[in-house]
Amino acid sequence: MAAVKAQFFGHSYVRRLKNFIKDADDLDFNLNLREPALIQYSGFSGATVFKLRRELSAISDFEPDFVFLLVGTNDLTKPDISPLQVSSAICDLVDTLLFVKGCHLSDIP
Repeated sequence: MAAVKAQFFGHSYVRRLKNFIKDADDLDFNLNLREPALIQYSGFSGATVFKLRRELSAISDFEPDFVFLLVGTNDLTKPDISPLQVSSAICDLVDTLLFVKGCHLSDIP
């Protein structure tokens, strides 16, 4: 059976999650999934939606089955960007992942 591949992609909380799991004796990088799983943690300090667009090769190189985006909070701290602009940028990022990078939507088993 091929391993399920999942990727956490986003701002520094992804890196912090990875470090938290690494430092905890009772946690596992594969999130204790019953199925064989490969989990990639791609966190970028201070990342905004715009900055993450420049890091999309991390996703296309790993070719995950699932991508968990953690993005937007750094954008919302900027007074010149509205929540509507942030949500639109996140939707554009998801569209890029789906239609340009070839990711696909699927049901979680």
